Amino acid sequence: MKLIYKLSLLLAFISFLGLSATEAAAQGNEKTILTNQDRTITVYPIPANSNVNIRLSTALRNEVEKVEIVNLIGRKLAEQTIIDRNTTEIAFTNLSEMPQGIYMVVARDKSGKIIQSAKMVINR
Repeated sequence: MKLIYKLSLLLAFISFLGLSATEAAAQGNEKTILTNQDRTITVYPIPANSNVNIRLSTALRNEVEKVEIVNLIGRKLAEQTIIDRNTTEIAFTNLSEMPQGIYMVVARDKSGKIIQSAKMVINR
């Protein structure tokens, strides 16, 4: 029952954001979210424990101002601002305080608009 509840919250959150992303097949421990414009966020490892890495595609990294980790009700738990536009890898290393569960990784532009998002799972 908890799983159905969490999945319904996740679907409600994604539809609330109005994102039109489709999931590509997972390769190994990575899951990639693709759009028509080849702007991708890759989150790995899946599931994460205390560290997670986020890879931005070349097309996406030129637009992204900051990357956030939010819970399913939209509360921001962690954030990193992109300083160097050549950066493709972002690491969040302080996830040990977050409880197990499903989270969203959200990429925002300068005006705060969500450009892309991906699912992240923490499991210990």
